[in-house]
Amino acid sequence: MKHLVRLLCCVLLVALAPAFAQAEEAPPPVASDAARLKSEGDDAMQRLDYGQALALYDKAYALEKSPALLYNRGRALQALGRFPDALEALEAFDAQAPDELKSRVPKLRELIADVRGKVSVLVLDANVSGARVVVNSRVIGATPLGGPVRLNAGPAVVEVSADGYHPHRQKVELTGGGQVRLGVVLHSRTTSGVLEIRSPVVGARVWVDGRRIGTVPAQTIVEAGTHDVVVRREGYEDATTRAVVHVGGTSRLDVPLRQPPGITSRWWFWTGVGAVVLGGTALTVALLTEREPESGSIAPGQVSGPLVRF
Repeated sequence: MKHLVRLLCCVLLVALAPAFAQAEEAPPPVASDAARLKSEGDDAMQRLDYGQALALYDKAYALEKSPALLYNRGRALQALGRFPDALEALEAFDAQAPDELKSRVPKLRELIADVRGKVSVLVLDANVSGARVVVNSRVIGATPLGGPVRLNAGPAVVEVSADGYHPHRQKVELTGGGQVRLGVVLHSRTTSGVLEIRSPVVGARVWVDGRRIGTVPAQTIVEAGTHDVVVRREGYEDATTRAVVHVGGTSRLDVPLRQPPGITSRWWFWTGVGAVVLGGTALTVALLTEREPESGSIAPGQVSGPLVRF
């Protein structure tokens, strides 16, 4: 009986051997799905559908952490203009991919350098914890941010806000490949107010208490009380005034600028002109009046050109 059982087991193993071999050759289902998603992502890139390509690459990477997918994700993010995320993906590819795979990517270093040149680093410090930080309408976190933040280079509007405080809004230029550091001071609504300065002269610059705050219309948050305001513009006389700011309110100040009077309207100009005219008349009369020749020490024939009268 034992011999019969062994014989049947041998026959069964021989019959299933091709199936076992085929199972060993077939790729795991997860790897197969990741490869399919990557292929679909490549097709989307060819169609310039970068958003769809990125979504497919993300799904593939969730199934299989392949370095090749990091590179593909980086290129899709680059095409979408999301340069900080693209730089992170490309740097991860550079760190994780084997040399053989990186050798198949032409000018990888130049690519990373180009993307890095479109990224700026923002370092922001604030006097209030838990304040929300928004850059170009995108929330990037709450203070303290915990470290530098990578952002697209270029002009940006940074907004910092917290309950019970006046919001801070500031325009900055995020330099590509560089770092910008901002120190933000939020003022309590219980002790400060908003001061807004306007002027009909476009481009006029504004100082409050000796600190330049921008060009008109300019706005700043200051402690309640009286503040010195100076408005300047080339070609105009400086305007100096004072503003009173109340707690929790907004004080608006319109500052006109006057152009200095023209040179011909000043008394000393006409006095000087009169003196020149009188002097010139006397000189002309003297030059044109005939008189007897005077004797001199220059012998005749030694002066070849005409005399110049000044």
